[in-house]
Amino acid sequence: MDDGTWWTVGELAQATGVSVRVLRHWDALGVVSPERTPSGHRRYGPAHVTRLYRATALRRTGLGLRQIAALLAQEDPDPAATLRAHLDDVEEDLRRRSQLRDRLRAALESPEPDQLTKVIETMTMFEQYVHGYRSEESTRLTDQADALAELLHAGIRFRPGERVLEMGCGVGAQTVTLASRSPHAHFVSADIAPDSLKSASRRVAAAGLANVEFAEKDVFALPEREGGFAEASFDHVFVCFLLEHLPSPADALRRLRRLVRPGGTVTVIEGDHGSAYFHPDDEAARAAIACQVTLQRHAGGDALIGRRLFPLLHEAEWSDIAVTPRTVYVDGSRPDLAESFTRRTFTAMVSGVREPAVAAGLTDPDTFDAGIAALRRTAEPDGVFCYTFFKAVAHRPT
Repeated sequence: MDDGTWWTVGELAQATGVSVRVLRHWDALGVVSPERTPSGHRRYGPAHVTRLYRATALRRTGLGLRQIAALLAQEDPDPAATLRAHLDDVEEDLRRRSQLRDRLRAALESPEPDQLTKVIETMTMFEQYVHGYRSEESTRLTDQADALAELLHAGIRFRPGERVLEMGCGVGAQTVTLASRSPHAHFVSADIAPDSLKSASRRVAAAGLANVEFAEKDVFALPEREGGFAEASFDHVFVCFLLEHLPSPADALRRLRRLVRPGGTVTVIEGDHGSAYFHPDDEAARAAIACQVTLQRHAGGDALIGRRLFPLLHEAEWSDIAVTPRTVYVDGSRPDLAESFTRRTFTAMVSGVREPAVAAGLTDPDTFDAGIAALRRTAEPDGVFCYTFFKAVAHRPT
């Protein structure tokens, strides 16, 4: 229904808090495409605002922008279903925060170790590891997957009937790309966190994929003596952004080798924060990145692990190891990538460690905020940002 109300892109950005850059990016992807005036300016009406709400709500579930565009392009999309899914997420978030509030109150009344351990347990639900499993993090991971799908997944195809383990699938940011590119292979996507598996399952269902099953597994408890996770029970293993969080990545790779049949392969993709460089260069930006690297090291992980893939796979006794760098280069000619990777992926990841970095005494709020501002600055039309991922493929010896 048209009530005669229209917005320019700037007016809609001011009214909703969604930036002009994001609105333009979503227009380019077909997520929310407004009408155009004869002079080519964007014009948003009530129907566009309704679609913007649906897109924003679907974004909170962790769906990628291209998936959202496809869903909204269907005839008669069900706004009630979108509202119900959004309400479910809000209710779950309120339940967890209410539990944290109650435990904090109990700890104030009786600040004994048993009460404090309950507070810590509840806080851990929000921050399972350095990056966390919050809805914002799910969105960031999806942005990363969307932006880097071709760069990271080029050449990854599995044959019909092959059984593939995706270990450490998290919220399923990579699962949809994997499963859609090899529709006749069977994927088992496993993770240690049940909440992440629920998010991944919703994402796969929304994409209409039927070749994925999920399992709650700890890589350090594998292989199992029998069943679907016994030795040599998979043709291939895919691991993406998992090793960086593990205290013993070589041990994990050894266990994964035993899960693969002789001659089967492992594909490993990891980043390396030491490979980030940018223009304008900025000391505070480098210090903010260093905070994330230090916190991840304190948590038992390694944000610089990309450079270690070859020696780790060699130590774990994989053979025919081949490692290739996959570099993301962003300048003013790629505003879409500046938004999806520089701002919404890398800078969002670093900005997420502000509170723990300050609490740990690694930085002060003003210095950290200056670093984040400098990283955002590199996404401007005259800025440049580079980052290198490393992709390794190896075989289990026959």
